[in-house]
Amino acid sequence: MRVTLIGLGLLCSSVSASTAFGQAPPPQLPPPPPQYYPPPQQQPPPGYYPPQQQYQPPPPGYYPQQQPPPGYYPPPQQQPQYYPPQPPPRVAPPPPVQYEPPEPPTHAPKFSLWVGPRLAYQGFGFSFYRNDDNQRTAETTGNLIGNGVSTQIDVGARISHRYIPYIFYNHGFMLAGHRFDGANDASSSTDFYGVGFRFLSGDVDSVAFLSDISIGRRVITLKNGSEKYEMSGFEFFNLALGAEIRIMTLFTIEPTVSISSGSLNDTKGSVTFADGIRQPRYQNGAVIDESRPYILLGAGVGGHFDVFGK
Repeated sequence: MRVTLIGLGLLCSSVSASTAFGQAPPPQLPPPPPQYYPPPQQQPPPGYYPPQQQYQPPPPGYYPQQQPPPGYYPPPQQQPQYYPPQPPPRVAPPPPVQYEPPEPPTHAPKFSLWVGPRLAYQGFGFSFYRNDDNQRTAETTGNLIGNGVSTQIDVGARISHRYIPYIFYNHGFMLAGHRFDGANDASSSTDFYGVGFRFLSGDVDSVAFLSDISIGRRVITLKNGSEKYEMSGFEFFNLALGAEIRIMTLFTIEPTVSISSGSLNDTKGSVTFADGIRQPRYQNGAVIDESRPYILLGAGVGGHFDVFGK
């Protein structure tokens, strides 16, 4: 009986609870989220077809990743081993490089001992003296001496690049004159020695213009067999013009042309001409009192060293 009452009580309470729940207002739901509408896609124009993607084969050596089989476990990764840093290998030092200073540019030394030879071709002109005959004709230079080659040696000093005082000796190997035509043993020569002065203008380090003037004693020697005859005198004018071309710092080459003049007054010895009869008017020490000025033309080249140049 007691159990029945308890069941009726529970049933009544449940009915009343359900009636009360049904009369309560429903709970408020949250507002729905705003809906997203994607932008409308543009339609392709008529006749348009998208390009087809070309198939590209995988590169060589490519293999798709495969799943490991069941029960496979990768081997444990080994821990990196520590190695102490090794010192770099010893490299032998390079051999010492000997310093070679650059070659100095070619230039004219300011002071030096100026030494060198010259070579020239030269010939006499005009006359030496007047003959003692009815016509008082002049003894032309060509009657006694012909043209020839001369050599000369110079010794001097270069001062302040441009000034060169010097002494010289010149010897000419000449042909015999017309009065010795037909004489096989006839020959002639000339010697000239004295002092000179040379001046350079322009660029003395490359090419400079030179003017050279000298004075000295001129000796002309005529030979025919064993006979020897000399005429000598003072050559008061000898001018040479040309260029000094500096090939190296201590060496130059100088092409020049020259003209000189003088007169001969002294004689020594005697010589017979080719005809076997006549001889020079002045001989055996006689003074040539009717001397005439001669000229001597020459063209040549010289080469000189600037010894001890600095």
